[in-house]
Amino acid sequence: STNNLIESWNARLRDMLRRHRGLRLVRRLKAICWWCHQHTAHPETDAWLAANAMPDERLERLYRQAWERSPQGQYETFGIPARYGTGIDWNEFHTRVEWQSND
Repeated sequence: STNNLIESWNARLRDMLRRHRGLRLVRRLKAICWWCHQHTAHPETDAWLAANAMPDERLERLYRQAWERSPQGQYETFGIPARYGTGIDWNEFHTRVEWQSND
């Protein structure tokens, strides 16, 4: 479960991304990293951050790996269905009754 402090940080990140719509994926990931770095107790200088930033290719590779391991990613990438909790069972929503003719 999440608490208010964690949700507060998540809301700030979502707000930052909302305000910067249109960025491609790698730029959004870098923006999140930058935001988290700037909100640490003792952030490094901008020069340090630029020198130690992750290359775009590595970010894309890590994101792709995380996506392929997620349930939705496994389904969309490999056609593997999710195991539990996402399927719809006809019997959960309907009751079998015999059809009656009005003749």
